[in-house]
Amino acid sequence: MYWQILLVLSLILLSSAAYAGMQGAPWVPTWKRDVKRVSKLLDLQSGESFVELGCGNARVCRHLKKEQPDAHVVGVELSVLQCGVGWLQNRLAGSGVQMKLQNAFKHNLSDYDALYLFLMPETYEKIRPKLERELKPGSRVVSYVWPIPGWEAVQIDELEGAPKLFLYQR
Repeated sequence: MYWQILLVLSLILLSSAAYAGMQGAPWVPTWKRDVKRVSKLLDLQSGESFVELGCGNARVCRHLKKEQPDAHVVGVELSVLQCGVGWLQNRLAGSGVQMKLQNAFKHNLSDYDALYLFLMPETYEKIRPKLERELKPGSRVVSYVWPIPGWEAVQIDELEGAPKLFLYQR
């Protein structure tokens, strides 16, 4: 009986991760060495609000919250498995990062000063209208690896042997 429950739970978690991958991106974490580059580009200030869409285990969120404890930091993740892992890691670290199990396309972005994305190229095209509609003027957006189609980056961070980072300002 227990193995059946375990099997069902495993299928639910794996299905959730697969669904999240099809909706925006499979779980591929931001390289640890690049988290500092992301942080430098975003330049999150005390009292500002930050969101990572498709945060996985919330590695970037935890780093930003550690660097700027007075910022409001939110990770949005669609995969139950990844959101649970991120929630647990945040809890164990005492980070204060808020995790939301939610589809990035349904999360309201109007209150954020900074946003980070590491999604598939086709997802950037799909989410761009939402970003344009909801982000407040002056918001900073950093995308990892791929540019946001139709947007002009104000800065491109290039490091030999590492993925590009694209900084945008709305």
